[in-house]
Amino acid sequence: MRHRGIRAFAVPLTILIAFALATTLFVVPVRTWISQRQVLSARQQEYAAYEDIVENMQDQVGYLQSPAGLRDAIRTQLGYLYPSERRVPMMDTPALSTTLPERWPYTIVSTMMFVKTLQAAQANAKGEISLDPLLP
Repeated sequence: MRHRGIRAFAVPLTILIAFALATTLFVVPVRTWISQRQVLSARQQEYAAYEDIVENMQDQVGYLQSPAGLRDAIRTQLGYLYPSERRVPMMDTPALSTTLPERWPYTIVSTMMFVKTLQAAQANAKGEISLDPLLP
């Protein structure tokens, strides 16, 4: 009788130990291996991005060591010009209002602008492209 009690207790314990051993030897390493593959893939992508950045920087350094690259850097970063050149500042055209007062001489200008706008709308409706700089 005594052996049956030990056997009834030992069999489930042996199965539990075998299951724990199998889990420790197979499941945990597989999980670790899968997570390491994901981390390795992410690191390889980062490394490839860094390689691209380093390659671009090497290209820039090589270009700046050439005479043409040095000239371009001096012109763009320091603003130097050749002795025969002259800097001409250009400003963007400001957005102006077309609303004019309703009195002379502004009524004449407003009427001309209205006629030009109608002509441009008719040309657009026909599919024509205006090369006249005075058309809106």
